[in-house]
Amino acid sequence: MSQKTIRLFITITAAGALVTALYAVLKLTGTLDKINSPEELKNIILSGGVFSYLIFFLIQFMQVTLVPIPAFITTVAGTLVFGPWMTTVISIVAQMLGAVAAFYIGRKLGRKVVAWIAGEEQTKKWETKLGKGKYAFFLMMLFPVFPDDLLCLVAGLTTMSFRFFFVTNIITRPIAIVATCFFGSGYLIPFEGYWLILWAVLVLAVIALLVLSFVYQEKIENFVVELGQKIKDKIAKTKEKK
Repeated sequence: MSQKTIRLFITITAAGALVTALYAVLKLTGTLDKINSPEELKNIILSGGVFSYLIFFLIQFMQVTLVPIPAFITTVAGTLVFGPWMTTVISIVAQMLGAVAAFYIGRKLGRKVVAWIAGEEQTKKWETKLGKGKYAFFLMMLFPVFPDDLLCLVAGLTTMSFRFFFVTNIITRPIAIVATCFFGSGYLIPFEGYWLILWAVLVLAVIALLVLSFVYQEKIENFVVELGQKIKDKIAKTKEKK
């Protein structure tokens, strides 16, 4: 084993131990059980005083790796404390680092660790789907109906290159973050006056999309996987012609 590999293993192990320790602290203190709404999470962040930025950064980082908190809740909570611009910057950096950590958890620590975090059934399901082509991963990361954080963990179990994984995340992840910071927080469309009518329409549209996504989940998943396979085949044929 080369020294580079040993250093990488030590770094990943230390990072994993730190994240696990933070998770344990949140769980044992009961903080994790209180995180179920943006308002409650906002109070937790503010309780950190001068360390509020660090607390929010760690929450966004852990949300991608170990802590099962919806990204929408953590990001909206951030905007309530720091505003949309600062929240966008912190969230992109923290979630990108979290995505990289999740990828290497799968790649270096192996399938058993991923299955322990995500569950055997979910790990097997997404491992099978991602195994059919890396372009399916890109498409899945674009659509909010897919569990993007879980996909990052499972991606590390596949033959996907880190370069493709990183480029995919740097393109797709900021889209959801920016949309949440500037729309979900009410920054662009206020939660008052006649704007509430527009919000009612948007909420109904989102609910309709969620219901349709749930009803046709399997078909959507299969469509995305097949589309990814077609893109892969088309690119392969183009390279052959050259």
